[in-house]
Amino acid sequence: MSSSDQANVPNIQQNRADECTLVMAPSGLENGGWGIFTLTPRIKDEVLNQYGDVVIQITDPNPHTAAGMRRLVWDYLWEGQLLAGHYEGFQRVYSAVPGIGSLANGRTKGYNAVGGYPSVGNLGLDRGLSPGAGAFTHHDNYTWTAKKDLDAGDEIFISYGEHWMNERSLTDGTAWKRDVSDLRQFGYCLDNIIPGTSLIEHAGRGAFASRDLEQDSIIAPVPLLSLSRSSLEILKKRQDGTVEKATQLLLNYCYGHANSSTLLFPYSNGVNMVNHHSAKANVKLRWREGSEVIPHSLNAKYMLEMIALRDISKGEEIYLDYGSESEEAWKTHVDKWQPDPVDVKHYAHKMNTDTNFSEIRTLEEQQTNPYPASIFTSCYYKLEPNAIDKLKTTKQSVGTYNPSMITPRNLRPCLVIQRRELPASSSREGKEVHNALVYTVHVLNRPTLDAAQRIPRGHRHYVNVPREAILFSEKTYTSDQHLVNAFRKEIGLGDAFPEQWKDHSKTATT
Repeated sequence: MSSSDQANVPNIQQNRADECTLVMAPSGLENGGWGIFTLTPRIKDEVLNQYGDVVIQITDPNPHTAAGMRRLVWDYLWEGQLLAGHYEGFQRVYSAVPGIGSLANGRTKGYNAVGGYPSVGNLGLDRGLSPGAGAFTHHDNYTWTAKKDLDAGDEIFISYGEHWMNERSLTDGTAWKRDVSDLRQFGYCLDNIIPGTSLIEHAGRGAFASRDLEQDSIIAPVPLLSLSRSSLEILKKRQDGTVEKATQLLLNYCYGHANSSTLLFPYSNGVNMVNHHSAKANVKLRWREGSEVIPHSLNAKYMLEMIALRDISKGEEIYLDYGSESEEAWKTHVDKWQPDPVDVKHYAHKMNTDTNFSEIRTLEEQQTNPYPASIFTSCYYKLEPNAIDKLKTTKQSVGTYNPSMITPRNLRPCLVIQRRELPASSSREGKEVHNALVYTVHVLNRPTLDAAQRIPRGHRHYVNVPREAILFSEKTYTSDQHLVNAFRKEIGLGDAFPEQWKDHSKTATT
């Protein structure tokens, strides 16, 4: 999942390369393009990206226009059900993970890094209070850890599945290592930028300097994927049969120009969290030396470099000037914004950490004390192998739960039928242990669930699960990224946007 640009890398001016821990440099895999290398030794289970990456959910692309992002889908997107996107769409959910999840190459057997699970939160920008609600992803802090001990100079590999290597004609050879001094000289530092809550009101996340950055230094590489503007159209087919069009949240993380049908998605660490500030801009973007700024092609890949306009102090927020058009679009949005009429009191991620909701209500209890209309319960549960054939012969069955089922892929809707206490037990010291609760749940199917896990229509499948196997979830299309009044606008590239790509008149764009 890296650029196919294997041109000779120039001796680039890095900022404090001796402090860098991760760099982007040509991969050791033949035809592998760019890769990620560690400059420091790592021990097993050590976090490689301490502050994590964001995860951007791409939901129900319009099949009539989605071909315009085919390279993004083919090479760079993850299954949404693995990264908290279970209920964001009815038909298909992909997850974009700029950073290690896009830059690192894959190996079938020799991968040495594994991903965790993203955090979920809205940074306090509730839909009833902030015009920034829905304008940024709620999923972040997606970290990668070392699967084994790594030496300085080792290339980072992750697993993209069994067929990834064969589909790209890559060879899963021996582990690749490069000289650390060469990586410091020719690699692009990937950890000059760290995420945080922006100082700009309603902006959500921002990017901050992890160390002092020198004027004119390259503080981050910005590899790009081109896609068409029309490919970011969502086609929402609701359960009542109605169809609604909307725009993907990914637009807010892409570079573009109002007069062009081409968008550029930057997929390196932190660069698409750099916010706009015309008066305090301290970085600019320039095309990488040797890049061919050719007319837009949906299969082409390009690269920019983010340059410090002045010395930037450690901890300072990094700002880019998006241009007057972007600034005016945001100002207009804020001036006209009105709160969405949807229930503003509850979010699933808040309920999951609120002790007031530690005891789950049964269906009977919800008749008089219901949860918010947009909230339902989900359970971690997996059918046994070949269970589908057995279920087809009966109308009702009881399954068996085990703790290993608590993995992202196994989350699915469930209805809480009964809650009861387990018999009290005693500890080794003879003290009585507090009674635990067990819940009898009716397990249901969810959109995008694997066929082998779909319970046959008309069958009722029950299972007893502990409290930790139950989560609150938000119904499809009710999370903030689906708000009808959410801000949508690409990041303006200004003069850096190639003239030959401006194929729209200004009056033809919205």
